[in-house]
Amino acid sequence: MTDVRVMTVPAEFPHEDGTVRGRLILAADAEVAAGGISSLQMEPIARRAGVSRATAFRQLGSISEVLVQVALLRARRHVAAVDALMAKRTGTFSKIEAALVYTARELPTDPTISALIARHSASVHDPRVHEVAMGVMSPVLEEGRRNGEVRTDLPVSELVDFLVEQTYLAAEELDRSADAVRRRFRHFLVPCLESRSGSGGEYLSRTKEVEHAVGTAIEALGELARHLRRDGPPGDAP
Repeated sequence: MTDVRVMTVPAEFPHEDGTVRGRLILAADAEVAAGGISSLQMEPIARRAGVSRATAFRQLGSISEVLVQVALLRARRHVAAVDALMAKRTGTFSKIEAALVYTARELPTDPTISALIARHSASVHDPRVHEVAMGVMSPVLEEGRRNGEVRTDLPVSELVDFLVEQTYLAAEELDRSADAVRRRFRHFLVPCLESRSGSGGEYLSRTKEVEHAVGTAIEALGELARHLRRDGPPGDAP
């Protein structure tokens, strides 16, 4: 018999996008946070979202799809952190390296994202996973192409899929330390991504990073010199 019970949604319930589906995904996210993924069921999700169990199944289909949706929601929450890390770096490969170090450390700590990673090729080629990854990495890769750092003989979408695959592999390694991820990236990923012409993409990227660091140091020294001229060296005060 169809379950037609409908609960009232609390006024403070944070809607993702105002839709029933959005409310259900947020409810599922809360259920996972409260009890993990092993005992996740549709009825508590529906109750928390304030809809019937039948509506929850119509909107989300299955518990497997619920886990994918929660994983994607949580992955999007990591996007801001990755963007902030990359914004502090100069050079395409420095940016990507920072992103991989972060994702290898953080993504496996979330059970829904770990479950998504465990699906390997099925999730790499999921259009929703691809959309999230493109939003994060394609601007960086496109900038790298304009700067002569990144290869141009393959579509950016393929390079993004490759990075997603490598992110999954790094996240499943026993050693997910920053040093291990950096070594993997510099020795194996950079040769696959760097420009096939000129001086080499990694060389250009590292050169830009050094130039930025030198410029920052020069600015700091200039500021120190201005401070000393204004206030005098320590010990000069009467």
